[in-house]
Amino acid sequence: LVPAFQNLLKDCEAEVRAAAAQKIKDFCLGLDKSVQEQTIMNHILPCVKELVTDGNQHVKSALASVIMGLSPVLGKDHTVEHLLPLFLTQLRDEHPEVRLNIISNLECVNEVIGIQQLSQSLLPAIVQLAEDS
Repeated sequence: LVPAFQNLLKDCEAEVRAAAAQKIKDFCLGLDKSVQEQTIMNHILPCVKELVTDGNQHVKSALASVIMGLSPVLGKDHTVEHLLPLFLTQLRDEHPEVRLNIISNLECVNEVIGIQQLSQSLLPAIVQLAEDS
């Protein structure tokens, strides 16, 4: 099932990528717990990294609405090392809907990494966004 989902995330049609991106969290939660983290890190996260810089704003927006939900699944260390850089990229996206979706879901990350780490990593980018407006 994982290769099929990867193919959907890499599909040539933006609508397919957006629909698949919207289901990333649900797909990952449905993986067998014994291989969940390894499967996400080795097979899903590389696709997510590509989608963060997708040329279609709807794909990026769909991803931004669910990507933070991967934090509780991956835990603190993987969130800090692998997901925070993706969140920062999306916070700096040119499309306001992408930025809004990231900001709207900060509580998922806060529960995993704590307010101290969150404020050190993402708050400066959010403050900069507020100043740019």
